Amino acid sequence: MDTAVQYPRAATPLPTLLVDVEGMTCASCSARVERGLRKLPGVSDAGVNLATERAELHFDPKQITTEQIVEAIRDTGYTPVSAEAELSVDGMTCASCVGRVERALNKAPGVLEASVNLATERAKVRFLPAMTDADSLAATVVDAGYEAHPVGDAAEAGESDAEKRRASLRAMGRDVALAAFLGAVIVVVGMGGAFVPSFERALAAASPFAGFWDWVQFALASVVLFVPGRRFFRPGLIAYRHLSPDMNSLVATGTGAAWAYSTLVLLAPALFPPEARHVYFDSAAVVIAAVLGGKYLEEIAKGRTSAAIRKLVGLQAKTAHRLDSEGAEQDVPVAQLRVGDRLVVRPGERMPVDGRVVEGRAHVDEAMLTGEPLPVAKAEGDEVVGGTVDQDGRLVIEATSVGGDTVLAQIIKLVESAQTGKLPIQGLADRVVRVFTPVVLAIATLSFFTWILIGGNISVALVAAVAVLVVACPCAMGLATPAAIMVGTGRAAELGVLFRKGEALETLSHVDTVLFDKTGTLTEGRPVLVDMVAPDPVAALRFAAALEASSEHPLGRAVVAAASEKGMELPEVTEFRAVVGHGIEGRIDGRLVRVGAHRFMASQGVALGDLGSRTAEMEGSGRTVVYVAVDDEALGLLAIADRAKPEAKAVVDALRSRGVTVAMVTGDAKATARAVADQLGIDDVHAEVLPQDKAKVVTSLQSEGRSVAFVGDGINDAPALAQADVGIALATGTDIAIEAADVTLTRGQLGEVVTALSAARHTLGNIRGNLFWAFFYNVILIPIAAGLAAPWGIHLNPMVAGLAMGLSSVFVLGNSLRLRRLKAFETRAQA
Repeated sequence: MDTAVQYPRAATPLPTLLVDVEGMTCASCSARVERGLRKLPGVSDAGVNLATERAELHFDPKQITTEQIVEAIRDTGYTPVSAEAELSVDGMTCASCVGRVERALNKAPGVLEASVNLATERAKVRFLPAMTDADSLAATVVDAGYEAHPVGDAAEAGESDAEKRRASLRAMGRDVALAAFLGAVIVVVGMGGAFVPSFERALAAASPFAGFWDWVQFALASVVLFVPGRRFFRPGLIAYRHLSPDMNSLVATGTGAAWAYSTLVLLAPALFPPEARHVYFDSAAVVIAAVLGGKYLEEIAKGRTSAAIRKLVGLQAKTAHRLDSEGAEQDVPVAQLRVGDRLVVRPGERMPVDGRVVEGRAHVDEAMLTGEPLPVAKAEGDEVVGGTVDQDGRLVIEATSVGGDTVLAQIIKLVESAQTGKLPIQGLADRVVRVFTPVVLAIATLSFFTWILIGGNISVALVAAVAVLVVACPCAMGLATPAAIMVGTGRAAELGVLFRKGEALETLSHVDTVLFDKTGTLTEGRPVLVDMVAPDPVAALRFAAALEASSEHPLGRAVVAAASEKGMELPEVTEFRAVVGHGIEGRIDGRLVRVGAHRFMASQGVALGDLGSRTAEMEGSGRTVVYVAVDDEALGLLAIADRAKPEAKAVVDALRSRGVTVAMVTGDAKATARAVADQLGIDDVHAEVLPQDKAKVVTSLQSEGRSVAFVGDGINDAPALAQADVGIALATGTDIAIEAADVTLTRGQLGEVVTALSAARHTLGNIRGNLFWAFFYNVILIPIAAGLAAPWGIHLNPMVAGLAMGLSSVFVLGNSLRLRRLKAFETRAQA
C-alpha cells in the first residue's frame, strides 16, 4: 500500500492544483494516477476523482513545477488536459516589457508555458483549463500594467487587430505632432536667444516679469510630459512598482528628473548655487518628442512586418450564398456556415470554405495554394479550397471544412504560430535584458555622483545621468529576433514555405544533410513510359495500350496514358486473358497480341531477336521492360519507370552548392535506386528500406554528428519526419500535411526545399546582424553618454540621445524588412 509523503505543516497553505485527466475508465485507473502523484516530491493530499475525471493536489512550488506534475500524469499512461490561448497585448515597448509579461503569466496558477512576442504584440499561453481560462490570463497581464484580451477567430482577430493598430497609430501620430510642436516652441524660447541676440532682447521686452519665459517653458513642457509622455510615465511607474524597470522607466526617470530639477529651480532657486540655476525643460520635452517619434516610426515598420498575415486573412471570404431546404439563396456570414451546407459560388467570387462540387463546372484559380498560374477545371465531385477564385462558371459546393478547419485557416494559424515563436538565439538577448535596466540605472546614478564629485556642477551631472537613461533603451534588442522572424516566415509563406514553429528556422539554418524520400518526392511517384525500342513504335504502343486498357496494373496505366497523350484511337480487343505475374494477351483485328515480361514471351515461344539483349541494359538503369508481340513475333519493347521530377537535378545541385550533403532513402531495389541517384548526382543512397525503418536511417546519420533534414510526402514518412532535426513535408492540392513536419511546402514543388533553406539562413543571418548592432549601439553610446569621452570634448546631449535611441529601433526593423526581398528558387535558372 502506498503512503503519501508527509511534510511539516507550512506557515502558509500549499497551492492547490487541478488537472483534468482523460483516458481513465475505472477505479484502478484513477488509483494509478493518484499513486503516481503521491510519489512526487513536494506533492501532498493528492486525490483523483473518476467521475469528474479530475486530479486535485497540493504541492510545494519550490520542489516541483506544474509542468513536472503534468508530465508525471502523462507518464502513468493517461492524458492531462491542457489548452492554448493567444492574447493580444498592448503597451509593450521593449524586451523588458516582454520579460515582465512572461513572468506574470508563468506565475499564474495553471500556466504551463508562456511565450510573448514584441513584434506581433501577442502572448501564446499553454495552460490547464481546470485552473484558469483565457479571460483570467488576460486579467493577469492587465495586473502587470498592460492591456490584453484573448484573440478569437483568425479572420475576425486579423480585422480587429488591423483596425486597432490603425487607430493606435493615428493617436500616436497626434501625440508625436503635439510633442514635436510644443518641443520646438520650448527650444526656440529657451535657446533662441543664444543664437540671435535680438530675439533675446525681444523676449525680455515682452516679458511681464522676470523669469516669465521660464514659466512658459514649464507649462509647455508639463503638457508634453504628461499628455504625449503619459505613454512612458504610466507603464514606467508600474514597472518600478513591480521592481522590474524597463525602457519606459528609463525614459520617464530621465525626462522626469530633468523636469523636476528645472521646476525646483523655478520654485526654490535659493536651493541651488547661481551657476546651477539652469532649466532643462527643452531637454525633457525634446527627448519625449524624439523617443515618441522613434516609436512611431517603429510602429509603422512593425505594421509592415505583419503583412503576410493580413494578406492571408484577406483571401478569406466574408459572406457566402447559402441554399436553404427549398433551394433559395441566403447571404450569411462565413462564421455561420456548417459542414454539409450547400453554397453557391459565382464567377469572380472566392470559395468561402473548403468543399466538394455538387453542381456546375468552372475553372478555379488556385494560385494562392499551389502557385500554378493556370486555372484548374472543376466539375461535380471535385474538391475546392476556401480562398481560391471561381473564374468563369456557377458552382454549387457542399461545405466539407469550415472555420478553423479549412486549409487557409490552418495556414494562417501556422504562420501566426511561427511568428509568435521564440528562437533559441533569442535567449541571449533575454538574459542580457533581464539585468540590463538595473545596470543602466546604476550607471546613471554613478555618472551623476561622479560628475558632482569632479566638478560640483549639478547641471552637468544631471545632463550626463539623463543622457545615460535615455540612450540605453533596450528596444532594439527586444525587436532583433521577433521582427526578423515575422518578416522571414511571412515572406517564406508567400513563397510556399510554411514554418510550423519559429524554432524550425534556426534548426534548418544549421542543417548540413538533406535526406530525400525517393518515390513521390524526387520522382513523380507514378510509372510513366520513358522509352520505346521498335521498328514501328506507333504500332507497338497502339497494340500494347489497347490490351492494357482492360488491365488494372499500374504499369498498364502508364502505357495507356502515353497513348492518350499522343491522341491514339485504340482498337477493340477480344478474348482478353491475364496471366498473373507474367502478362496479358488478346486478339486485335484477328491477330494474337501479347504484352508482358521477358519470361512470359519465353514461355509462349516468342522470338525476341536483338530486343532480348536490351533487357539487362534497361533494367540495370532502373527501368521495367515490357515486350509487345504479335502472332509469336516480337514487335518491340517498352521501358517504364518512375521518372525523376524535372527540377530534381537542379535542386540537388543547388543544395550541394550551398554546402549541404544530399542523400536518398527508398524501399526500391538497389539497382533502381542507384539509377535514379546517378541521374541526379546523389552519392549516398539507402535502398530497400522499409517505411518504418526510414527513421533509423535518420538516427544513423545523426549519430555521425550530422544535422539532418528529411524531405518526404508528410504521410508515409511521418516517423522519419519526426525523428529528423527538421522534417520537411511536400504537400499537394488540399492534402497539406502541416501536422507531419516542421516545415510544409504548400505547392508541392521540390524547389521550395532550397527556398526554405535560403529563408532560414538569411533570417538567422539577419537576426545575428540585428543583435550585433543592438548590443554594439549600447556598448558604444552608454559610456559616451556617461561622459567618458568628455576629456576630448565629446558630450551626448539628452536630445541627441533620444533621437539615437529611436533610430536604433528603426534600424533593426529596417534591416529585418530586407528579408522581404527573398526570392523563390527558380529551377529553370539552374538548368
